Amino acid sequence: MNYILTSDFFITDFVGGAALNDEEIYKVFKENKENITKIKTSDITEEFLEEQKDSFFIVSNFFHLKEDLKQKLSELKYAIYAHDYKFVEHTNPAVYEDFLVPKDKLINKDFFEKSLGIFCQSTFQQGIYNKNLDVLRLTLNVSGNLWPKESFELMEEYSKKEKKNTCSVIKSRFPQKGVPESIKFCIEKTFDYELIWDEEYHSFLRKLGSNAGLSFIPFTPETLCRAVVEAKMMNVNVFTTNMVGASYEKWFEKNGTELIEYMKGRKDYVYKRIKLIGSK
Repeated sequence: MNYILTSDFFITDFVGGAALNDEEIYKVFKENKENITKIKTSDITEEFLEEQKDSFFIVSNFFHLKEDLKQKLSELKYAIYAHDYKFVEHTNPAVYEDFLVPKDKLINKDFFEKSLGIFCQSTFQQGIYNKNLDVLRLTLNVSGNLWPKESFELMEEYSKKEKKNTCSVIKSRFPQKGVPESIKFCIEKTFDYELIWDEEYHSFLRKLGSNAGLSFIPFTPETLCRAVVEAKMMNVNVFTTNMVGASYEKWFEKNGTELIEYMKGRKDYVYKRIKLIGSK
């Protein structure tokens, strides 16, 4: 079986949570000697899809996939690794009561429902998909994210370090990430706070793991929130809301090395489940 991983961006374009997670999907297939290639959605052509019609596609972010090619791809074998909610244009079902998007506002409905599987990152995300689309038979809760060995080693090191009595607020240009609200929370609680960010991923983890707390008050339903999980793996106290998918998982009470050991098992789990779906 040939596997094609496709997304709008990869880590060579933009280092974000989705790209980091997708890179680990690619690497675990490579580690298991599978035939897997990556292609950006903007580079997909009709000729490419025809050439790869017997391959299994792992579809990550796909806003840059042209509509006619999306239709063509929907006739092939694929699963969707969902990093947000692309069944509504603005990807924020929280603007509707009980996260239920009006039927006339739904997009990509057929593309989701014709897939062989939809990988969700939390029961929270899975529930939102199930109530908006006819995908109950398709959704699978991965219950976590994927990290490389080097990142786990760094987070384990910082899980044992003494912390500064400061609360991190992650700097973001996206209003839905709730930066002012996260700062307001710190002020109300009389916490010292520090805006943190770094384009170099491990430098960001070091900043996050050096402070005693993390304040994160988002406006959109976070599928999981990778940074929240990273904070907990480094024994950082997390202050957040029920808009964060991670908070619904059974392991959310875990911290430090106990949570690290759980997350280490997610990569092989995802690999095996994609393989199983691809064999259908």
